[in-house]
Amino acid sequence: MVRHLMGAMVAASVLVTLTAATAAAEDMPWSGEFLGREARTLRDEAAAFVTAPFGIDNGALWGTLAVAGAVGVLSQFDEDIRDEVAGTRGRTLDRVTDAGSLVGNPVIHLGVAGAVYGGGLLAGSPRWRDTGLMMGEAALLADAATLVLKQAIGRARPLTGKGSGTFRPLSFASDYDSMPSMHTASSFALASVITSTSGSVPVGVASYATAAFVGFSRMQEGKHWASDVLLGAAIGELAGRIVTRYHASGGNLVLVPAVADGAATLALVGKF
Repeated sequence: MVRHLMGAMVAASVLVTLTAATAAAEDMPWSGEFLGREARTLRDEAAAFVTAPFGIDNGALWGTLAVAGAVGVLSQFDEDIRDEVAGTRGRTLDRVTDAGSLVGNPVIHLGVAGAVYGGGLLAGSPRWRDTGLMMGEAALLADAATLVLKQAIGRARPLTGKGSGTFRPLSFASDYDSMPSMHTASSFALASVITSTSGSVPVGVASYATAAFVGFSRMQEGKHWASDVLLGAAIGELAGRIVTRYHASGGNLVLVPAVADGAATLALVGKF
């Protein structure tokens, strides 16, 4: 694991060094203009991420309730699913799922996003540059959301042997931060961005299949319950959609006061 991370860091450093000679100063990750622009972007995307699931006019609230209901129902079968998945363990599958967990590592995702962004700058490709930005932003949103929820919920991981209904909110213990799965959330965030920007059905299928396998890998290794994975997937998908929509609008998404069915609320408005 450490070897892979070190290799990614070295490769990224070489890419950034090459890119620095060809890219505009305002596009370099360490420039004040870039950092300020990204801070504003992440602020707006985070606001949209928090409010979008509760939209009434566009029916988003019903989708949120459906996801919550699905997670709740699935949680009733978490231990049965855990037992079934445990029965698939074997030397070959264990090695494959180890690779799945590595592919789903959120830190590696940020490195991949940086490499895509740097590659886009080096190649003079705005499309790849923007794709790298969106991948990084979506991963950050998904990671931040899952980190907060993990600590707030405090659910015991399967490997503790405590059962799926054991919770210790705000315990800040690594054995009690099972829900939701950050590996899965980050993987689905990237899959959502890649699918949206590629416009290719095969690429989209491969991206989501990889993300789904990451989720299975986390269950097979006893790190997460099935409902943890489902919630993580929903969070990642939301993050990816928020980011791609924001960039498609030219960064013109804003929150404005609105009235729905006689009640005061906030609406997400953008120019498309």
